[in-house]
Amino acid sequence: MPPKKGKGKKKGGEGGQKGEFASIKDEESRRKFLQDIKDKAKEKQAIEEKNGRLNSLKIQTRWREVMKAAKARELAQQIAVLKQVHERHLDQKNAAIKDLAKNVEDAEEQLQAAIQSHCMNIDTLIQLHESRMRTLQDQFEVDLGVLDEEFSSERMRLQAHHTKEKADVLGISTRMDQDYQDTEADARHEFSSMRDDVKNKNLEEKHALRIQLEGTVEDLWRQFQAALNQYNASTEERKKQFEELKLKDQRNAKDIEQQMKKLLKLQETIAHLKTKFGNNSKEYEERNRALREEKDAIQAHFQSLKRKMNSFREQERRKLTELTIVSTKAIKDLRSKVDKAEKIIRLAEMNRKLETEEEKILPFYNESWKEELDQEVLETAEKLAPSVQLPKEFAAMEQFHKRFNKVGLDRLALEKQRAHLQEENSHLKLLLKQYLDGISVNEEVLEQANPLVVINGRTNAPMRRPHGPLNITYVEAGQSYRAQRIPA
Repeated sequence: MPPKKGKGKKKGGEGGQKGEFASIKDEESRRKFLQDIKDKAKEKQAIEEKNGRLNSLKIQTRWREVMKAAKARELAQQIAVLKQVHERHLDQKNAAIKDLAKNVEDAEEQLQAAIQSHCMNIDTLIQLHESRMRTLQDQFEVDLGVLDEEFSSERMRLQAHHTKEKADVLGISTRMDQDYQDTEADARHEFSSMRDDVKNKNLEEKHALRIQLEGTVEDLWRQFQAALNQYNASTEERKKQFEELKLKDQRNAKDIEQQMKKLLKLQETIAHLKTKFGNNSKEYEERNRALREEKDAIQAHFQSLKRKMNSFREQERRKLTELTIVSTKAIKDLRSKVDKAEKIIRLAEMNRKLETEEEKILPFYNESWKEELDQEVLETAEKLAPSVQLPKEFAAMEQFHKRFNKVGLDRLALEKQRAHLQEENSHLKLLLKQYLDGISVNEEVLEQANPLVVINGRTNAPMRRPHGPLNITYVEAGQSYRAQRIPA
């Protein structure tokens, strides 16, 4: 009877598995059907999008053709209008060109007379300029010799200083490279020795563990094969007895129970072996975990050493970069100072050429305002600011400020003279234009008043009123200060 119960349980399990398999198959077919529907919908959507883009391109092409035709008609109308305007302007310009040709012929005659006078003046100026240039060339050669000697001595001194500094920097750089190479060689040697030790230790432990595990697995496999063969033999024997002695089931029930007991013992043995195998696997997992932790510790130590080496390398590279930047900056500063000195020398040479004889003899004018101030005013100013002390650079730049102020005053005087000459030139141009209008005949001139016609001693030509130089009153600062102190 017990075997029949076991057989019924087995049939029920097979029926449940068939139902699960059928449900899984239905679910897969349903998913496949839904996926086919989605793929078809996506294909339809792609076709519709393609047709929509094609139709939009056709509409845009047709619209462009319509707009091009409308724009062409509009441009044709504008071109016709512009053509008429251009022809009208062309007629006006031709008439103006004819008038200007007549004026040019008259102006050429006046130009020939002016050129003759100008050539005579140019010859005189050329003679004066040649004499002046000979004098300036002699002076320039003398100054050039002095400056050449000073520049040669200064260049030799700077070259010697630069060579010395360059040798110092090269020595420092060589020493730093040697120290860095020694440190890197020591670190590499230490790292390679530690790596070999760890690698040999891991290989030995791994080999021993593999041999032990292979022996244990072989023992378990032999036991499992023996139990399996015994189980298969007993099961086949019992099946044959069941088929041959189906009618003798009641009489052989005791034998079946004994066989069941043997099966239970075998199952207990198998369970015991499984438990033992699980314990051994836990033990070896703990060993592997310990080895893994040791490996992680060694790797962490290696990473820390690598970070230290990289930080040291980065620090040395940063120092070298800073040294390079500082040296480059120093070179740029020296180059800028040399350029500035050369520019100052060139400007001094140019200014020397433009100086007058008086400026060459007396380059710095005397200050008259200090002589006019009385002694009492100076003592009062010293009492008011006894602690004020100007730096030495102000005393050194005092002569430069004198020259600079004098140049500024000369520039203002020249600008005023230039404005006066421009005003006079514009007046003369106006008179010349009126004269030319008076001797030429055209519609524009006939509509205006003729400046050459004199009636009863009166003329239409504008007469320039003579005016003398401007009278500007200058007040000295010392005189103003004394005038303010008198009422007090």
